[in-house]
Amino acid sequence: MMKKAIVYCLLSVCLFACKKGLMTHEAAREAAEEFYSMLIEGNYKGFVEGYADAENMPEDFRSQLADATAQFMAKDDMRSLCRVEATSDSLSEDSTAYVMLQLHFNDSTSEQVGLSLILTETGWKMK
Repeated sequence: MMKKAIVYCLLSVCLFACKKGLMTHEAAREAAEEFYSMLIEGNYKGFVEGYADAENMPEDFRSQLADATAQFMAKDDMRSLCRVEATSDSLSEDSTAYVMLQLHFNDSTSEQVGLSLILTETGWKMK
């Protein structure tokens, strides 16, 4: 019985430490950049899987959302998106973050967007 309690405590500490390791400005920024990089690469399914509640969505809905994302990215103003970089962020005690991203386009223009994230057991996900 004592062994189980010790193992449980060690596991809890380890999981807490792992989650705390992800609760950094750098980790939130990297996740936000990764999600938008998926858009640039045309990985719309991966982008949709980046939503915190994606696993609870019906497969048909996820597929439709990926298709809608592809249509949005095919628009003239988004087609030339070539690079993304996180410029600032804010972390909250409730395991949420808001990351500002600078989107760079082939025509030397840029645009700033904000992305809300939540820290889950598997890492940062989009809200």
